[in-house]
Amino acid sequence: MKIATFLKFFRPKYLIRNRFGFCPVCGHRSLFLLTDTIDKIRNHAICVRCGSVSRHRHVALTILKKFKYKNIRKLSDFGKRIDLAVFNSISFGPIVKAMGRHPHIVCSEYFDSVKSGDFKGGVLCENFEDLSFENETFDLVISEDVFEHLKDYKKGFLEVLRVLKKGGIHVFSIPFYFGKRTKNLFEIKNGIETPLGEIEYHGDPVRGMITTYTHFGEDVKEFLNDIGFDVEVDIANASNQRRFGTYDCFTFVTTKR
Repeated sequence: MKIATFLKFFRPKYLIRNRFGFCPVCGHRSLFLLTDTIDKIRNHAICVRCGSVSRHRHVALTILKKFKYKNIRKLSDFGKRIDLAVFNSISFGPIVKAMGRHPHIVCSEYFDSVKSGDFKGGVLCENFEDLSFENETFDLVISEDVFEHLKDYKKGFLEVLRVLKKGGIHVFSIPFYFGKRTKNLFEIKNGIETPLGEIEYHGDPVRGMITTYTHFGEDVKEFLNDIGFDVEVDIANASNQRRFGTYDCFTFVTTKR
């Protein structure tokens, strides 16, 4: 963001519609800048301290809530806990920065035509459909808006189940259609992909515009339960939104039985 654009948000008329609160990502009181329309607020309301948006803060808040019993009070505490192994499917960003770079906190990206476990430009590549990790490696897996871009999301969730320890947790966000059934946007046979309608693309900071394969609905919760997860959907309430700037957010939490 250009300095002039950034500074305009501190003029009085902008302060009326921007919000002060506490950011659970960086752990500071902050101002959340509303930089886009309300219907897109999940992906803005930017923390001026760490750059997190609404959905980042809700993922962070959910993680802290689930690991409170482990005396994790802020994301940086994970760096001190070598007994807690973490896999985050992104290699940069506010949550990655807050947790810090440590051997027991693994970060990755997905690169086309790069095998899981290999590196590109010094960054680990991991494909959720074929993770390179050993069974029961991690206490926590984090993914944000990833699974709708997998060709076989069921295989991806099975891989997460495999690499999590018993009692391990997958905290993730996906576009979810409450009250509806999961909809496949492609028919895939013998490696041939046939779109079942207009192709939907989402922006990706590494690969540009990437294809969406699935609209998730209520039955995905049944699938996750059937394969061995206890499933929760944490929906940001009005108090969370006012205090933490977690506007229009919901986050999935699946715990391996």
